[in-house]
Amino acid sequence: MVKKLLLTTLLVMFLINACDDSNPVKPDIQQHPNGNIYVTNQADTTIYVYDSKTLVRIDSFKTPVIEPHFIQFTHDYQYYFVLGRQVSGSIAKYQTSNDSLVALVPVEGAVFPTALAISKNNDTLYLTDFINDAGHTHRYDIAGANFIWVDSVLQAGRQTHDIRISDDGKYVVSAGFSSDDITVLNTETGNLLPISLLDGENIFNPNSNIYGGYGVLIDHNSDMAMVSCRKNVDQIRIVDLNNSTIVDSIVLAGVHSADPEPIYMAISPDNNILFVANNKDATMSVIRLSTREVLQTVEFSTPKAFGITISDDGSRVYVGCTNSRPEKGMIYIIDGESYEKLDSLQAGSEPYGLIWTP
Repeated sequence: MVKKLLLTTLLVMFLINACDDSNPVKPDIQQHPNGNIYVTNQADTTIYVYDSKTLVRIDSFKTPVIEPHFIQFTHDYQYYFVLGRQVSGSIAKYQTSNDSLVALVPVEGAVFPTALAISKNNDTLYLTDFINDAGHTHRYDIAGANFIWVDSVLQAGRQTHDIRISDDGKYVVSAGFSSDDITVLNTETGNLLPISLLDGENIFNPNSNIYGGYGVLIDHNSDMAMVSCRKNVDQIRIVDLNNSTIVDSIVLAGVHSADPEPIYMAISPDNNILFVANNKDATMSVIRLSTREVLQTVEFSTPKAFGITISDDGSRVYVGCTNSRPEKGMIYIIDGESYEKLDSLQAGSEPYGLIWTP
């Protein structure tokens, strides 16, 4: 009787663990890529650093940035920048080698920063403004030891939430959440061009509020931009940057909710697989770009998928689920080829910023 009860108990434990994505299949650590995972915990005002090979948290420290929301590295990985999601907040510059604070700079004016992009030669930082109805991108000089506001002359859409720069440094693209457009800056010519997400016209849409362009991603060929539309349409709009035209869209279906709310994205090294974090649905969509087909939808038990990043070899995708404060969030590790959940890491409260570094 005791033996039968023991077997029954073990079977129940197995079934519970198999259904809980906090206990997925765990591969040998030698299969994980060498590098670090940086996480900014907005509600905790902390930064966590994990070893992506061992999945051990190797550092955690407080940041003077209030509500740290976004993190980005220079292209040589010597420095990284953290911004706070706060009107008239601040941006911190850290040295990567020892995670030491180099500078803390207040944003210029009543700006509500949510994302930043760094030029290919690491001398200019482009900053979004999520609250400025006029819509502008703000530039800072970050060459060497400098961290100085330069200007705010670049027009952009209303409530720009995300901004990215192409691998070749030619294009800087931001998305207007409340104006249904993207702004494309050609750094070689200085030309600034708006593209409507509704019909592709080259105009800003100050009164349009249908698509809700939220996240931006540029492919490794530096000629196609993907824009996640968070509002009613729930789709990815694909833009040809060289011809300034919308060439396609991919509709995402919800698993847990009618509106999955696509947020941030990551792309495989071969440019063919797009990974999309869906906030409301707590899922990740896997899309084959060559066929525009949704291959798989990966579900998470922790709510509010947000940040997403990928290792440089494409073997691992990392998705941050923020949960609701004061609850702790989770970072999920997914195999980049099988799309299987491999492991998970507990983060701090509201881990919005997430990036993998070699």
